[in-house]
Amino acid sequence: MTPRTRRPETRWAPGSAFKPLRRLPAGIDALTERPVPDEIVDRWLRPLRTDPAIRRDFRHYDTNIRRSELLEAAEGLRKFDRPALVVWATEDRMMPRAHGRRLAELLPRGRLVEIEDSRALIAEDQPERLAAVLKEFIAQE
Repeated sequence: MTPRTRRPETRWAPGSAFKPLRRLPAGIDALTERPVPDEIVDRWLRPLRTDPAIRRDFRHYDTNIRRSELLEAAEGLRKFDRPALVVWATEDRMMPRAHGRRLAELLPRGRLVEIEDSRALIAEDQPERLAAVLKEFIAQE
């Protein structure tokens, strides 16, 4: 099979395609306090594996993003004059708590809520708590 040949869908085996990514220091398992079932990870990542256009776009983004581009976007948040909620995980290994505070401070009407016992994927680790925080924010605004 040449590198440009698309693998047939029959080779897709749930739980097998991305197992090596789970254990990397910056892999899926580092993003949650508790393991995410293989079937869910496979659903998240299947488009990257099966759609050449998505792989192309991902590769383009990954190789062309400038650090200054992200900093410029962050500075642009100072102009956002609407209520904004920043929900941050206290045990996040990828993005320190200080980043959540800085992000909330950039937003003129920003409010920070930290969720304990969670890493980056708060919706996986603490879905009920996240939903309650969102409901409260929407009700107030």
